[in-house]
Amino acid sequence: MKRRLSLLLVLLALASSTAWAQRSRRSTRPESPVQVMCSATLRIAISSDTMGVFDFLSNSQKLAAWFPDQAVIEPRFGGKYHFRWEGAAGVWSGVVTQFIRGNTLAYTWQAPDEPYETNVQLKLFPQGAETLVELTHSGFTSAAAQEKSVKAWTFYLENLKSVIENETDLRSPSRRTSRPLQP
Repeated sequence: MKRRLSLLLVLLALASSTAWAQRSRRSTRPESPVQVMCSATLRIAISSDTMGVFDFLSNSQKLAAWFPDQAVIEPRFGGKYHFRWEGAAGVWSGVVTQFIRGNTLAYTWQAPDEPYETNVQLKLFPQGAETLVELTHSGFTSAAAQEKSVKAWTFYLENLKSVIENETDLRSPSRRTSRPLQP
């Protein structure tokens, strides 16, 4: 009797796992409603006080000295921004979602050629004579988009450091003076 019961349990388990495996292999299975989002956090220390660094993040003219070729930003919660790079099609536009002077700046981010919006947050931490800049870019739906963004942000954060500490723009030694974007 025990042997029959054990054999029956094994057969039921086997039938159950086989049916489950067949169901999971069906090509008509609907897409999962779960979406995996990727983010990246980068940090760099800059020899300047937090207010000095924050000014380069939130002032249109100073932004254009290290980041886009042309910039307009309304430095307040709910403010809008427009960035343009020479040689690139379109304008990057978004909304400031967090603004704490000298501490935090966050905004929506959508490149003209990207189908979805992501988020950028910059936080500043005083560390003696330096400021630690922590940039988090979140909302990527692919590792390829995340990797592309990390590469770009790495260059621009290094350029921010170079402009503040050495007054040297790494984008081009012969670069002409940047100017705010004309609306």
